[in-house]
Amino acid sequence: MNVFNVIPIGFFNPLASGSNNKIYADCLQVIYGEYDREITFKMDRERLRDAVAAYLIDNHIESIADIQETSYSDIASQILRKLSSPEIGWLEEEIDGATYGRNIIMTEQGLMLADLLNRLEKPEKSEFSSYIYNIYNTLSNTSQWEEDIYVDVLLNVYKNAKGLSKDLKTLATFIKKIIERMIHEETFESLTENLLDYFNGDFIKEYSRLTKRQSIRTFRRIILQKLSELRREEIIERLIDGCRAEEKMTREGAEDRVEELISNTIRFLDSDYDRIMSDIKHKINVYLQVAVGRARFIRNKEENIRGDIEETIRIISEEMKNGDIRDEIPDEMRGLFTFTDNLFIDLSSISYPRRSQNIKENSLQEEVVITDEDIERTRAEFEKEIEDAYAKDKMAVFMKNITGITGCASAEDFPMEEKSELLRTLSAVSYAEENGFSIEPLEGYIETDKMLLRRFKVKRK
Repeated sequence: MNVFNVIPIGFFNPLASGSNNKIYADCLQVIYGEYDREITFKMDRERLRDAVAAYLIDNHIESIADIQETSYSDIASQILRKLSSPEIGWLEEEIDGATYGRNIIMTEQGLMLADLLNRLEKPEKSEFSSYIYNIYNTLSNTSQWEEDIYVDVLLNVYKNAKGLSKDLKTLATFIKKIIERMIHEETFESLTENLLDYFNGDFIKEYSRLTKRQSIRTFRRIILQKLSELRREEIIERLIDGCRAEEKMTREGAEDRVEELISNTIRFLDSDYDRIMSDIKHKINVYLQVAVGRARFIRNKEENIRGDIEETIRIISEEMKNGDIRDEIPDEMRGLFTFTDNLFIDLSSISYPRRSQNIKENSLQEEVVITDEDIERTRAEFEKEIEDAYAKDKMAVFMKNITGITGCASAEDFPMEEKSELLRTLSAVSYAEENGFSIEPLEGYIETDKMLLRRFKVKRK
């Protein structure tokens, strides 16, 4: 479909005028904002006229090139009439059958144009982590699977994954523009404040929150597992039937569509997500290095007093070459003005050698006799240091103490308060099979020492 068969031929004309395009764009946004408090995009014409007139008054717009009226109210009426004309089509004007008053309706194309202008001036920020949470909640809430599993689950999950992919790729593409705001700062103080905002996690808040929340990684693993479960025979049949009904497809087309949605979602969350995040991190590091270089340049430009003095001397020297100043001064003073013959070394490039400390006087120390007992005690201390606290045999004893007489225990029975206790538990579980115990994974996780551990059950074989 040709877009110009849908919109009027002069739809973009108000924005093409170099002198009035900002006025018409602002008026459209003013009108769009007035509908925020309404239940439909339909409003009394006089209210919109007053809102546009208020905009004209606030911005001291007393005339518009293609409008002959002079009062603010009349200019506003002409603007509404022009935007409601069939040639423009941003608005539509109708007569209310009950009150015979005039109403202004915003057209579908006018709404999309106003929304585009708003997003261009104030781009919306996406909360990246919310996409992951939405996908996780959808797949975990099995009650949503009952009615229409294709629309409520698979299609919903795919749209969230696609939205996260689009927003992250947009950030990766345009992150240069975000960091250029820092690079173009004129003062060292303002640039430093922006850099500090980044290092405090406020530079790109949505990206920062996504990378700092460790639970995102846990959710991803569970999401990938549940997506794989959608390929089970009894579930895939329901998905295919739902796709055929929703998309009006044949069975073969529905099978391909369902597999495509599942495969694309798994591929993005399993591999593409990590590659995009790595690319974003790389670009941030590169542009921050440029920003730090900019900070150094601004600092040197503002505080380079020695450079200013050298530049002044250079100018004086050039003027002396062009004139006869050298002929007018005594010979004994000419050495003061031989600026171009001297070479200067920056003090910051000079490395001063370290002075070796001289021994001022000899010192004597009494002879120390090492006994056999001292040697044995030292050997015992060394053996204690190199002793493996998590050896296989020690872990067998530890596991027997935990399981006790019953010969079984759960993850909650193991001490994991301290870091050493956590390491001992992990070592005991690692040697469990070799020491005669079996490990059975359970549902859920235990959080300890900023880590998430899968719940488990231990049994003596």
